[in-house]
Order: sequence, then C-alpha cells, then structure tokens
Amino acid sequence: MEWLDRMTMVMDSICEGSMEGLGVTELVNRTQLSKGTLHRMLTGMVTHNLVSQNPETKKYRLGPKSMVWGSKFLAGQDTFALLTEYCDLLAERTGLYTHLCRFDAGEVYCVYTRQPSEGRTAYFVHVGQRMPLHCTAAAKAILAYQPSSAVASLFAKEQVQRYTDFTKLDLQDLRAELDEVAQTRVAYCVEEIETGVSAISTPVFHKKGEAHFSIGLLEATQHLNSRRDSLVKELLEIGEKASERMAAAYLLTSTGVGDPGRL
Repeated sequence: MEWLDRMTMVMDSICEGSMEGLGVTELVNRTQLSKGTLHRMLTGMVTHNLVSQNPETKKYRLGPKSMVWGSKFLAGQDTFALLTEYCDLLAERTGLYTHLCRFDAGEVYCVYTRQPSEGRTAYFVHVGQRMPLHCTAAAKAILAYQPSSAVASLFAKEQVQRYTDFTKLDLQDLRAELDEVAQTRVAYCVEEIETGVSAISTPVFHKKGEAHFSIGLLEATQHLNSRRDSLVKELLEIGEKASERMAAAYLLTSTGVGDPGRL
C-alpha cells in the first residue's frame, strides 16, 4: 500500500518537525518525495483536516483531525487516566515541569505534561512527542526493564542522533547506564538533548519488573543539581505510589474483576 506508506511518512515528518511546521522544501528533504507528489498529497490532506497550512508562512502542521484521533486514542488508555494525577502531584510537590511517557510498539512518547502555574520555563516536551530512546531519561527508565535482546533490536532501528556534546551514541554506554537504572529506579538525561537542561525519570511498574510508563521532571541543570537528592526522593515516592496503583489495576483487569478506571 504505497499511498499509505507515503502518507504515514509525511505525517511523521510533520509531527517530528518544529511547532511552526514544515515547508514543502523541508518535506521533500525529509521524505525524498517529489514536489509534485507532495503538493497533491498535501492538498488532499488539508481538505480532510489531517494537516493545516499557515497562510502566512505556507508551512504545514498537524491538522484538527489528527488531534481528534490522538485524543480518542489517549482517552481509550485506561492506565493513562490513572497516572496523570501522579504527574500532577509531582509537579505540585516539586514546582517543576513534569511529564508522563508511554512505551508502545517499540517507541516511547509523551502522553501528558504538567506545567506548574509558577513555573519559570516552558520546556520543549509536549504531548505526542517521541522521546529518543538513547538519550532521554523517560526512555531509559523504561528500557532498563526490557530484555537486553529487545533493547539491542530497538537500538539497531533507532536513528541515533547527537543533540549535544553530552549525547551518548554507543550501545555499550547505554547498556551500562540501563544496568544502573535497573538498580536505582532513577534515570537521568544530563544535557543530552538540550544544553543547560536536564531530566530525571522513574519507571511505573504494572507487574514486578515490567514497566511501560515513566514519570519524570525537567529543570535547568544548575537548579536540578542543587536539589537533586530531594527531587530523586520525591520522584521515587510518587513513582512507587503510581506503581502500586497500576499493579492493582492490572490485577483487576487481568482477572476480569473490574475496571481500573474506577479505582
């Protein structure tokens, strides 16, 4: 189904682009499709509200229908509703920007964020954003509890990109870091995505040793370092509570006893 492959490639490119959108030339470079093909596709996609075009910049962004589909998907995730309150709690207790991420189909993506009202900075992580597997705390917190063979397979498919001088690109370095995360339940991203910004995440378990979600926070590196011990303690406590809730929900749904959304 070549048309579907092309449409998916265009949607992925727009999704991974900047918040301002992507122009036709940028899309040609990313997809390697001809301008004529792209123009025809984009015209139809705009008609169906899959993408929208800024009349001034002529750049394309995701359209309202993609938002509707995405919100329907998130609403259908029972565990999502359970965990947002813990993300909110972490934000309230730390006063920092927090985010909830999910592992699905070999990728980690952000499903929820919370910006405290008194927050100083709005960070770049947003709902729907894919989290690079090799250099984000959110992904490391989850990958640490996946089989080593699965991690190797995922890493082989990953478009490993250097974002800063601190980005780790070697699988052996990643394995060593994941082994430490598996022991401590704390994953770090120290300026690996953006200079001056660091993150800490912890896994959320639904069964012993199995995690498909992570909760984390972002902060300017100097501020995070000055509070690291207290932040890690708070993160671990909230992560443990979230895991207990998830485990109870998983037990109920796996035995057919009840609906986790009502816990």
